[in-house]
Amino acid sequence: MQNGYIERFNRTFRENILDAYLFDHIMQAQILAEEWMRDYNYNRPHEALGSKTPMEYNALTAACCN
Repeated sequence: MQNGYIERFNRTFRENILDAYLFDHIMQAQILAEEWMRDYNYNRPHEALGSKTPMEYNALTAACCN
């Protein structure tokens, strides 16, 4: 199943970054990619987490287990 996750990530990254912008310099691509990954990993709701952001999910699991 891991391949499905990778394919989904690659498609989302391509649509949101690589296909959405024209870059003059590699540094522009790196900055946008870093910002996108931060948003993807911390702010965007994930289906695997019950449509919660990782921050929300962590808060729920920490509250129930303490």
